[in-house]
Amino acid sequence: MPANSRGQFPTFGSQTGFNPSRLSSDSTIVTESATPSQSDGQESQSPMDTLNAPPYQPLRYQLPGALNALSSSPDGEYVVVAGREVLKVLHVTTQEVTEYINLRTGSNLSLNYSSNDVKWGNNATKNKIATAATNGAIIIWDLNKSGRKTDRVISEHTRAVNRVCFQPNSGFTLLSASQDGNIKAWDLRDPKSLAKYSYEGKSESVRDVQFNPLHTYEFAAGFETGTIQKWDMRNLKPIYDRKVSAHNGPCLTVDWHSDGRTLASGGRDRTIKVWDMNSDSRKPQYTIRTMASVSRIQWRPGYDNEIASCALLSDNGLHVWDVRRPNIAKYTFDEHSTTPTGFQWLSSDTIISCAKDRYFMRHDIVGAYQPIELLRKNGIGWNIHGDLVFSIDKSAGDSFVDEISTPGVTSPANRKQRRSRTSTGDEMPLQYIPPQTCGIAHLPLFDYETFSVFAQNYVTSGEDIKMACETNAKIAWSMQRFRAAQTWKIIQLLFADMDDEASSSVNASDNGYVKALEDNTVNGTDAASETDSETSLRQGGNDYKDHDDLSSSSSESNEISSMSQNQEIVNDLLSYYTEQSDVQMCVTLFLVIQQHVHVGLEQLEDWFTSYIDLLHRFKLWTSATDIINACPIEAVRTINMNATTINIACNNCFKLVLSTARASWACDKCHKLLNPCSLCHQTVRGLYVWCQGCNHGGHLEHMRDWFSNNSQCPTGCGHTCTLDMSTRSHS
Repeated sequence: MPANSRGQFPTFGSQTGFNPSRLSSDSTIVTESATPSQSDGQESQSPMDTLNAPPYQPLRYQLPGALNALSSSPDGEYVVVAGREVLKVLHVTTQEVTEYINLRTGSNLSLNYSSNDVKWGNNATKNKIATAATNGAIIIWDLNKSGRKTDRVISEHTRAVNRVCFQPNSGFTLLSASQDGNIKAWDLRDPKSLAKYSYEGKSESVRDVQFNPLHTYEFAAGFETGTIQKWDMRNLKPIYDRKVSAHNGPCLTVDWHSDGRTLASGGRDRTIKVWDMNSDSRKPQYTIRTMASVSRIQWRPGYDNEIASCALLSDNGLHVWDVRRPNIAKYTFDEHSTTPTGFQWLSSDTIISCAKDRYFMRHDIVGAYQPIELLRKNGIGWNIHGDLVFSIDKSAGDSFVDEISTPGVTSPANRKQRRSRTSTGDEMPLQYIPPQTCGIAHLPLFDYETFSVFAQNYVTSGEDIKMACETNAKIAWSMQRFRAAQTWKIIQLLFADMDDEASSSVNASDNGYVKALEDNTVNGTDAASETDSETSLRQGGNDYKDHDDLSSSSSESNEISSMSQNQEIVNDLLSYYTEQSDVQMCVTLFLVIQQHVHVGLEQLEDWFTSYIDLLHRFKLWTSATDIINACPIEAVRTINMNATTINIACNNCFKLVLSTARASWACDKCHKLLNPCSLCHQTVRGLYVWCQGCNHGGHLEHMRDWFSNNSQCPTGCGHTCTLDMSTRSHS
């Protein structure tokens, strides 16, 4: 709102703060409690007009440049917005937003006016505004001064200041967090503009700092390294009270809960974490995973379990989360065209925000949409054991159990009881009860126990069909799978008899030929008799040959007919088990009689891949490997040829080592060598041999030389190790 004709602005009183009633008569400000009829003479809306009103739209105000931060006055009627090219005070009501003061006036503008952050004072400093500049300066503005509002410029930081914060109770103390890694406290009553205290976190740059609203002598800071430090200003030693490794990456923002013990943090690792700072626990009470890096967070007033956040990049929404349901936001405001850079709750239902799109907005919770309402609440799913789980919607509100089980975040009614309890850090977090009915039903459509027994005991080799069918039939009968047992008996009769007939035919041919030779043998000595005998023998041989040709032709005809009939029967069996989705039976049948049946490659690949997938689901790795190796399809057999990665663990602290891609030969946690050779005590950078009994090992050559003359472990642990000589010779 512009100044009046005399250039006067409302002053900050000592009792009620920023007082709009002191404006001159020709200036108009509509207070938040005024109705439209009281402010502009319009008639109030009827219930029908309200019902037919368009969807709620937030109040918008466009500024001449991108915005980096905002802060409201103690009474919530005025808001200061800051950016690299903007520094203005706005007057905000329920109906409109107007400009009140432009602090970037004058011709000698410098980097002091390029702001990263801005905060409005409170109590004794409710007439002052602090801005953090990109050049490391802190500028204090006095809105009660006439002319230029600059009160003082503080220049002790050597790099950009990321955040400033006023102490809640008095407002005289100002904290600043800088890229130079220092936190400084300033007493604004001291005209010398020198830091009263300086806190060095012995870390990289400080990204955020916030006073504890209940214990105002405490503050918390978030660092570039992902750590959080809690400091006590009463402690004369320059050391933090507590340090928590909170994030995998920079910690960009922190905010205290109104209970004075719970702290929330957000980082570049796309998480919001809630910590009990009075507990020794190193684990967060809650973890919310977001879709983008978290740049700002703030607890919602009056709602102890809800917190708002905005992203650093790629997400244009403001999200309100319930920490007890961390998987999806409770409310979302999606009005900005770019990522919001700052926001603040004016009340429990009103939130203001700014962004790089140059817009300042005032939102109401009724204008937010609820992402949970966009999701289906009915679902159904199976597990590998034949259990069916389902959820159906019901007309009941969200509820939570164990309302007093967590000391950090509770309702106001339970706060007194919570404080009376001792803090152990082991309390269970609140449990969310969705407005749904869920159930699990066991449907006996798949017997996983029988499946496992068959997979581990079925004979899949076709070398001896009779034996394989007999064994498989007994296994199926023992598991009360009588149809499967009958199938194996049928296969045994069909193909075992075929093999017997073929063997009998060969034996019969040999016997007949020998018998013909015996019947035509002569014992005479004269040439005529020998000639006749030879002629008779040759003739007898020819007669048998003709007889043998007829027998062979008839046998081959019968065999072809029998094979054709068997193929039809097998095809019917395979079709039946395919329709029953019994891929285990299909694969096993095929492997046993694969020399006598013909199945399409596409059908075979479907059977084998489905069966192998089931075996992997049940973790039957050995059976799956046997099936893969026995499969006639090359594409299936190559499954076992893929590279396998085994992550090692530190042999000192047992931490899993995941940084093998960087050739890390030392543990990141205990900084000791990873599994050195038990003989030379050097890091093994090649083939590593170890005993699975005592977990000691070393270089292949060293272990080979040692175990050629010794049987016990070279470390002296007393374990008798065995080195396979065949493996050693191949090595």
